[in-house]
Amino acid sequence: MHKLLFCLLSVVSLTLLLSFHGGEARQREVPFQNACHFSQINSLAPAQATKFEAGQMEVWDHMSPELQCAGVTVARITLQANSIFLPAFFSPPALAYVVQGEGVMGTIASGCPETYEEIEGSSGRGGGGDRRRRFEDMHQKLENFRRGDVFALLAGVSQWWYNRGDSDAVIVIVLDVTNRENQLDQVPRMFQLAGSRTQEHQQPLTWPSGNNALSGFDPNIIAEAFKINIETAKQLQNQKDNRGNIIRVNGPLHFIIPPPREWQHDGIANGIEETYCTAKIHENIDDPERTDHFSTRAGRISTLNSLNLRVLRLVRLNALRGYLYSGGMVLPQWTANAHTVLYVTGGQAKIQVVDDNGQSVFNEQVGQGQVVVIPQGFAVSKTAGETGFEWISFKTNDHAYINTLSGQTSYLRAVPVDVIKASYGVNEEEAKRIKFSQQETLLAMTPSSSS
Repeated sequence: MHKLLFCLLSVVSLTLLLSFHGGEARQREVPFQNACHFSQINSLAPAQATKFEAGQMEVWDHMSPELQCAGVTVARITLQANSIFLPAFFSPPALAYVVQGEGVMGTIASGCPETYEEIEGSSGRGGGGDRRRRFEDMHQKLENFRRGDVFALLAGVSQWWYNRGDSDAVIVIVLDVTNRENQLDQVPRMFQLAGSRTQEHQQPLTWPSGNNALSGFDPNIIAEAFKINIETAKQLQNQKDNRGNIIRVNGPLHFIIPPPREWQHDGIANGIEETYCTAKIHENIDDPERTDHFSTRAGRISTLNSLNLRVLRLVRLNALRGYLYSGGMVLPQWTANAHTVLYVTGGQAKIQVVDDNGQSVFNEQVGQGQVVVIPQGFAVSKTAGETGFEWISFKTNDHAYINTLSGQTSYLRAVPVDVIKASYGVNEEEAKRIKFSQQETLLAMTPSSSS
């Protein structure tokens, strides 16, 4: 009876969390006074790399003015083949994007049922293929991941990542440190539930820190809580382990991964609103079939927000995936209600950013692995180089929207010709040319590429 009551209370709590309006999830106050006053914006690279047995975790400096302005920080996890990022959770909500690789991701939320069960003698699907199991197992749902997947990570909900491929898996994570779900401070924290401190020297930043949560308890408490002996309790604490939080596993891991299900995009399952336990938490944003803006010559753009992934109402972030072909450009625009954190996944582009004083604060060529922050309202243009340009943008609002300066749906297209004449001191013919010449909506070709 008590167990049933606990489960019911847990489900109700999670339902309330997901139904909580996203507009209240981010703090209203500016995280740092004058943080978004820039004379110049810098592209950002990782500030430190912590190496583990079978991979590394790179983190950007959360104290940089650009990330302080956006109220976020960035991390990049690299897992070598047949390795696992051990269970851990972050204090703030986050979005994770799979840059490359494939594998399995598991989330662990207390109160959710063990959805999948393996009986001794049955064959499980997962890790390295089908194989006869020797024991019984039960666990919460797992998700296959591949390049282009975006995962919503809730505050305090732990996850683990298993690279079952033959090459490195790379995952970029943007953490919303000013989200109200983060009740600590704006210093990012990763709480390890397994793993240990590495033998590396002290890093300049405060995270990732090292030991897992169990290591701080008296071993007798651990032994009593799990009903195990003291030696096993000490193993849970990883007292003699220095492999860190990404370790190599012996042979492929095996677990049940159910076949893909048809998710209901209206958020309704069996007539009731989905709780986190059953909610869809990821979407592949690289899939060409879900493109929102497409030009056969310039490129394509896809967006992911709380309208097509409801859990983002709580995470309060959204994602935009962009591809530009050689010479393609994104017409000048600004994001009206969010900061933008742009991570370059391939190619090169010239990016220019203009502030509220009409001053250029960024005008550089950017390449793979660089991060550029574009504050709310700052106008930005992107022009691809000869090899094209690929990027993923994370915006600090699940309903972020843009306004364009030129093009069919731009602000200038909506302004009367006489207002354009008066505003810019041009004649009527020039005003009409300004208003009507650009026939594209969002993506276009540069004049040199069009000729």
